[in-house]
Amino acid sequence: MQRKKIHMLILAGGLLGGLAFSTLSQAADPPAAAPAASAADAEKAAKEAAIKAAIAAPPADAAMLANTCAGCHGTNGVSGGPAMPSIAGMPAPYLKTIMADFKSGKRPSTIMGRIAKGYTEEETALISDFLSKTKWVAVTSHPNSQMATKVDAAKAKKGKKLVSDQKCGKCHEDDGLTQDEDTPRMAGQWVDYLIIKMHDLSNKHLKIPQPEKMQKAIEKLTVQELEDIAHFYASQR
Repeated sequence: MQRKKIHMLILAGGLLGGLAFSTLSQAADPPAAAPAASAADAEKAAKEAAIKAAIAAPPADAAMLANTCAGCHGTNGVSGGPAMPSIAGMPAPYLKTIMADFKSGKRPSTIMGRIAKGYTEEETALISDFLSKTKWVAVTSHPNSQMATKVDAAKAKKGKKLVSDQKCGKCHEDDGLTQDEDTPRMAGQWVDYLIIKMHDLSNKHLKIPQPEKMQKAIEKLTVQELEDIAHFYASQR
């Protein structure tokens, strides 16, 4: 009888020990990890978040966006510095193309490339449309024109003949007063800027985007002739 009790106690102890070990083992095991979200799910969630943010954000104001340009190109695109072009009233398609070239790196720059990368395509369009509607102002009327190179009448006269001979008027119409949608205004621009730009366009190492006919025309001209043309266009209003 005594031996039977001892045997039963051993069996009970074994069962209790097994249950305790099982409980401890289960407690030690970490909970099963939730299945990771797929890349498709993550992408979908990101798109939905972007859409919600876009809906919540107020529409961009063109004038506000264009204020960034004022730091270099002047208020409403009227430049106050002889080495910086006025862009007021420039054709919107031209401005959009220039901004896209700066953004992609196709057009070399120091600051413009970094600025252009900060805008979306829609914001660039807003800026371009806004500036295309601002009024062009001849730079000679700007107070800072006193610091700029003066138009030389003799050089301007030579430049006028060169413009006629090179048939620049096919794109820069009415002596640079009007232009195609993909062409910048020349008349009334700073002499200094026009001279700088003429030299840049003639420098093949810079690889500045330009129409082939423009490149061929510039290749035929000397440095002095390019400056004469700059003086002519700057003399126009």
